Amino acid sequence: MKAVTFITLLLIMLVCLSSQKPYQDKKIKKTIKIAVISDLNSSYGATAYHPDVYATLKELENIKPDIILCAGDMIAGQKASLTTAQTQAMWNSFDNNILKPIQRTKVPFGFTVGNHDASPSYLQDRELAQQFWKSKQKQLGLNFIDQSHFPFYYSYQQNGIFFISWDAAGSKVNQEVFNWMEKQLQSKAAKKAKLRILLGHLPLYAIVASKNKPGEVLANNEKTANFFEQNGIDLYISGHQHAYYPSFAKKLRLLNTGCVGEGPRPLLGDHRPATRAYTMIEVPVNEAKKFSYQTFIPNTNGSTIEFSKLPDSVVGFNGISKKDVALGRQ
Repeated sequence: MKAVTFITLLLIMLVCLSSQKPYQDKKIKKTIKIAVISDLNSSYGATAYHPDVYATLKELENIKPDIILCAGDMIAGQKASLTTAQTQAMWNSFDNNILKPIQRTKVPFGFTVGNHDASPSYLQDRELAQQFWKSKQKQLGLNFIDQSHFPFYYSYQQNGIFFISWDAAGSKVNQEVFNWMEKQLQSKAAKKAKLRILLGHLPLYAIVASKNKPGEVLANNEKTANFFEQNGIDLYISGHQHAYYPSFAKKLRLLNTGCVGEGPRPLLGDHRPATRAYTMIEVPVNEAKKFSYQTFIPNTNGSTIEFSKLPDSVVGFNGISKKDVALGRQ
């Protein structure tokens, strides 16, 4: 009788354990989801945002990413006639319409400053941007590594990924920023990280007609690309061009982000109409360097920009951007 009871109890325990396993499997995180938005602003001085900006935020609320990144141009500054009050009104609008809705989702928010946020030659813009972000710093949900130069350049770590936001609001990045970044990337935290991602506004290469000139891309781009690769950066995310194009330079992968605000632009040599876009980066937890993208057109019920329909290369004045072959193999 006792033997039968023992066997019965054992069977019940096995059934309970087997029934719990699928639930436990669902809890195991297989990918890290990084949402990337950029260039949210409208015309100079505008405090209103395009409807697709709001649509993007709503879609991200449903996607539930692990972190949201913005590659710059969150307001519409960089105009000498704009007063302090007007610039502050733009930051207040960004706070109420963009930042607070993101914070309500409890998703961490990382950003880099763009030329319309804090252009190096517009000291008032930079001062007001610094004031705004200093007041919001503790509410961003970021695990800061170095915040001594926040908000212009700083590092943080989320989900085992090492992030750097650097001051690429203008084409010439100060040497002190390079020196600081080299120390960050040689640190134990950076070397132990699954992935090292750099976020900056200006890109390495021109990919659209209106930005196909000096001043609209990083100066000394080849030297800068070599610096990135030598210091172990896996991905450089940039904005400013208002066009989505995933490319690569040697081992460095480059994500040119689309805009969700005003002014989407077609790629050089591509006659298809431009479209707004935001990108989801999927990072496999166990094979982080095999990350992939899915890029959505907001307010279209989940329509995406298909990788196969992008041109194999884009030729700009300062170099050729080649389509990301790693992405093509996935």
